[in-house]
Amino acid sequence: MDYLMIIASVMIFSCQFVMNDGYRREEGNDLDAVLKYVLYSSITGFVILFLINKMHFEVTWFSLITAGVFSAVCMALSYSGLKALSYANLSVYSVFSMIGGMLLPFLYGLLCGEEFRLIRLVCCILIAVCVAMSVNQGKQSKKAIKYYLAVFVLNGLVGVISKFHQSQPALCVDSGSFMILTRVTAACFSLVWLLLKKDRTFSIKPKSMLYCTAYSVLDSTGNLLLLIALLSLPASVQYPIVTGGVIIVSTLISLFRRDKVTKRELVAAAIAFVATVFMAF
Repeated sequence: MDYLMIIASVMIFSCQFVMNDGYRREEGNDLDAVLKYVLYSSITGFVILFLINKMHFEVTWFSLITAGVFSAVCMALSYSGLKALSYANLSVYSVFSMIGGMLLPFLYGLLCGEEFRLIRLVCCILIAVCVAMSVNQGKQSKKAIKYYLAVFVLNGLVGVISKFHQSQPALCVDSGSFMILTRVTAACFSLVWLLLKKDRTFSIKPKSMLYCTAYSVLDSTGNLLLLIALLSLPASVQYPIVTGGVIIVSTLISLFRRDKVTKRELVAAAIAFVATVFMAF
């Protein structure tokens, strides 16, 4: 069941990057755009998660503080991601996001005493190589390097914080309640920030609202599934599987849509598939 939840989250995350890029094209990438993006996606996410959790959630100080840190990291990630997309294409952004989201939780899991296996380390390296192979070639702006690094670190911290919370059963709330708390804190942070601005505005285009809603549905559902799986699966296994899975699913979607897929991308997807399978052992 844990692996089925990871597979489902992989399907979800494969579409998530597109929503970020779509919103950026409609609203831009300045701070106001990011705050409104976080506000509306958080409100939508709260409603979705509240219904999924059967209109119930719990609060502890530990989970509330952890959710606040989680939300702050996600807000910084949204800002850095939208900025990075203004300098680089979606492919380059995906590379830094996926490798960071895999590598940092992998290392954190090992530092926390998760079982080390050489085959898993090899698979993790192979998946990182596959991600790099999947990127579209072309000149990239040097101005984007700080946003690339920010996306790398911040997306990795999302996984680290998630594992940290789930590793404290005596202090933490259930997975659904924690995700609800992350949406509440994110909405509060962005709302207060917007209210403190002199030239504040809350309006966005209808199409932008659709991107916010779609992103929120994908992000809330995908992260909830990963949180539940983290209760029994080590982070050093789960996050590399997610990264390898996203490569595979993205390639299959491109083939299904009859997009142009290079031999290098097919080789990368094949290697990622083998490495992802072996990560489970």
